[in-house]
Amino acid sequence: MAERQPKDFEGKVAIVTGASRRIGAALAEGLGSRGASVAINYLNNKERAEEVAARIEAAGGRALPIAADVRDRAAVAQMVEKTVSEFGGVDVLINNARTPHPVKPILELDWEGDMLSQMQIHLGGAFHCCQESIPHMKKRGGGAIVNMLSISFRRGNYRSYAYGPAKAALRSFTMSLAAELGGEGIRVNSASPATTDPERQDEAAQERMLAQTPLGRIATSDEIADGVIYLCSDEARYITGIDLQIAGGRDMAF
Repeated sequence: MAERQPKDFEGKVAIVTGASRRIGAALAEGLGSRGASVAINYLNNKERAEEVAARIEAAGGRALPIAADVRDRAAVAQMVEKTVSEFGGVDVLINNARTPHPVKPILELDWEGDMLSQMQIHLGGAFHCCQESIPHMKKRGGGAIVNMLSISFRRGNYRSYAYGPAKAALRSFTMSLAAELGGEGIRVNSASPATTDPERQDEAAQERMLAQTPLGRIATSDEIADGVIYLCSDEARYITGIDLQIAGGRDMAF
């Protein structure tokens, strides 16, 4: 018999950006299975977002796919407005949207096309979503925000000039938000997963990754989602400002 999920998010409303696939989809489905009404943000893949919503609803939850480019403040405002109109408020925001990042030598990078574009999706997208969602959290007496990072921002990565700095900026943004919003009952944390998609790397790179991971395996999207959802739950009610590494022990830092 399958283990029943607790309904500890019953009555809560969550927005998950970049939720049509992989970790984002697992986050949306995990929150939905625990009772939350979930706004499933996507950029282009309407079919996948609708499939995620259908799975949530088939399990007895409520879900609303919403197309919005988080880099566009007006689009984000409309997304939050639709969420509030449909579900009544916002309690949880997970900033997970991303785009492919360039892996190039420094002399081949373009500031606007490569560097700035990553800042716009990671830092800019979170900025827009937070500014639009926080007033609704205040009306509800509190809330939880998780900004999705990556363990890669903690170290120098080969030709990762655009992605790592954008995630590092988002970490700083997270801590500043946590410092300001704690008195409002709004907790703000970040989560740094390792990859869940080793197939994008060659066999030698996969072997190196496994050798550097004490648990000896690659995480599933559901395992990443479980850690993030914990940060959003009342079980983490005295946790704010942290970065939770969900990486099987890889890249441990003091």
